[in-house]
Amino acid sequence: MALTDRQIKNAKPRDTVYRLRDRNSVTKGFGMTVAPAGSKTFFLNYTSPSTNRRQQINLGRYPGTSLKDAREKARVYREGLTSGIDPKDKIRAERDQKLEQAARPNVETLFEAYVADLEMDGKRSAKEVARIFNKHIKDFIGKTVAAEVTTDGVLDVLAPIVQRGSRVHADNVRAYMRAAFEFGLHAHASTRWRGRLPRFGLLVNPVANTKKAVRRKPVGQRALSTEEVRQVWHGKGISLPSHLALKLLLATGQRVEEVLQSNWAEIDLTDKVWTIPATRRKNRHDATEPHIVPLTSFHIELLELVQSATNHTEWLFPHQNGQEPRKADALYQAIKRFCRSNEIKPFAPRDCRRTFKTLTGSIGIDLELRNRMQGHAMTDVGSIHYDRWSYLPEKREAMEKWTDWLKSTVDS
Repeated sequence: MALTDRQIKNAKPRDTVYRLRDRNSVTKGFGMTVAPAGSKTFFLNYTSPSTNRRQQINLGRYPGTSLKDAREKARVYREGLTSGIDPKDKIRAERDQKLEQAARPNVETLFEAYVADLEMDGKRSAKEVARIFNKHIKDFIGKTVAAEVTTDGVLDVLAPIVQRGSRVHADNVRAYMRAAFEFGLHAHASTRWRGRLPRFGLLVNPVANTKKAVRRKPVGQRALSTEEVRQVWHGKGISLPSHLALKLLLATGQRVEEVLQSNWAEIDLTDKVWTIPATRRKNRHDATEPHIVPLTSFHIELLELVQSATNHTEWLFPHQNGQEPRKADALYQAIKRFCRSNEIKPFAPRDCRRTFKTLTGSIGIDLELRNRMQGHAMTDVGSIHYDRWSYLPEKREAMEKWTDWLKSTVDS
């Protein structure tokens, strides 16, 4: 007679172990042991095809393992026995496979290595890649073996971002994922990581076959008009430090992070220069020289207001914790609110650099000099290999012309 759930539930413990056997011919040798302590465990007895000895394997403890599931396991093992497969060998192979699977590096390990690689190169994107992974990727495929990630897995990450309308951001996430998997493809061939990373076993980049959400990423075109510059200068609804940071961006034409992360040691009010070290420049991996920004009386007046407003001995624009410079995100949000309260067409902090480039051109400063004033990398052979002139006098004259125009504009 076949073993039933009712028999199992009614089976009481005795002074010694006893067995309930299943008489089903398909699952010959299947049954349950009942221990004196009351535990009930399914088993399968069989003759090993390799040793011809009687063996017994555990199929799970009741009620965690149901009668139905235990009987199905017994049936599968019985089918294997007809083909000469010992259930213990099968269980051992499955266990070894699980151990091997657990040892294979997953996507989280891949991203940790990729972030570490970016940090070694001093890449500012390292923190952003880690943030993106934790926010968008970890919960979907973080624990998946990196070599088993498919295009569908990648799309599972990207689809929710696109479906909520953030298509450009989805493409940014896609770019970080593609770069991380590309790193995993070639890390074993890197002298930096030789012997320090597990082999990810990647044969292809699973992100490569996905399509971008935006065919062509929008290129920034926003530049403030003369009237908008005047509005920004006299607008309300923004904290004084944020307003001064915004004014310095317009007045110097430098990059957002170069302004926000500047420290007083870089500013020489006597010689009227701001020296941005090579390590803080956007092209810092190629740059060997600092970028010298000439300062005019107009800039110095702004800097004195900054010093009075923030009252910090190290940073021009300190973070609230006072231990580091301010982050760009906070200024982005401040300007967004500022535009709304002053009815100015929205713009981002980086648009101030484009505004500088556009308006300095409108007053007759030539493009090469404007590029040098803003610290753009000069890529022609002459500039790279031969021209050692600093162009500081020319930049100073052009900056005086710019701030004279700016002062007359905002004062009118």
